[in-house]
Amino acid sequence: MDFRKFSLFTVLGSVVWCSVLSYLGVKMGQDEQLMRGELHRITIWVGGAVVVLGALYYFFVHRHMKAENESG
Repeated sequence: MDFRKFSLFTVLGSVVWCSVLSYLGVKMGQDEQLMRGELHRITIWVGGAVVVLGALYYFFVHRHMKAENESG
């Protein structure tokens, strides 16, 4: 990929990512109930989702790549 094209997509992606995170931070900071205790429950759900997605990645991508490298 061309360096300029790569740099453009990197900047555009980081702008979107930072905008979404900033928006979520502002909205979460305005919600008193979320800051009082709901955040713990949300953190547990997000952590569980990360573990499940990591396991799916391992079983469908990483394991397949490892087997492909050993055979070839």
